[in-house]
Amino acid sequence: MEEFLHFLQGEMEVPGIFSWFHIVLLIPIIGLTIFISLFFKNASEKIYKRILLIFWTILVILEIFKQLLKSFYYGNPSYWSYSVRDFPFSICSMCYFLIPIILLVDKNKHPKIIDSVNGYLCFISLFCGLVVVIYTKMVMTNMIFINIQSLIHHGSQVILGIFIYIHNRKTITFKTVYRSLILFLITACIAIIINISFYPNFINMFFINPMFITNLPVGNIVQEKAGYAVYLILFLLLIGVSTYLTYFVLVSINKLVTKKKEHISC
Repeated sequence: MEEFLHFLQGEMEVPGIFSWFHIVLLIPIIGLTIFISLFFKNASEKIYKRILLIFWTILVILEIFKQLLKSFYYGNPSYWSYSVRDFPFSICSMCYFLIPIILLVDKNKHPKIIDSVNGYLCFISLFCGLVVVIYTKMVMTNMIFINIQSLIHHGSQVILGIFIYIHNRKTITFKTVYRSLILFLITACIAIIINISFYPNFINMFFINPMFITNLPVGNIVQEKAGYAVYLILFLLLIGVSTYLTYFVLVSINKLVTKKKEHISC
């Protein structure tokens, strides 16, 4: 096992934005997004959940290996040392916790809960995943497996976000945006509590640790110059605005596609 983990810790030059490595992994992300959007837009609830389960299982397995690699140090002797800062509780890792809710909770009995989760995944997670997939500098390292896992993970946020929206396009409304933002605030509060609880260790879940300067690009400058309160307000506003924009973009595209189909049928 240790030799296998050491093999997975193989290194490479840190890939740049739109480098060959970036582009090679972008192709299947774009391809799968188009494929699922076209061929599974009217999938039954059973097929819909089965696809979510397949993605979730793959992502969790890759995340487990990522956690193992970050905790394993090869040498003579080799040793293990886990840092809680690596625990997957970030905006982009909420799919690990939210997809099981879709799979296990009856949407007919708890429609508001499912609507909130759908909104979180197809607005907030989709937007954040898209940002990282384009601006890979935020996640790229010199470790090959971590780079592959990062792009698969964030690419899956885009694929699943669009798939979830398309499948639920008839039930997702403007209220879904409010519910998803309320759910986001709940998870953000949990993140702050975790960040503070492990002080003085540096943990920056959701990039909103009040005890340290954030490592989020641009955000660190804002927090240094204007203070944590201003940074937090701007951060939450950014999430809110990006959520609304993502909603309007998805709705607009859906309306254009619908009108085009109606025009062709006429």
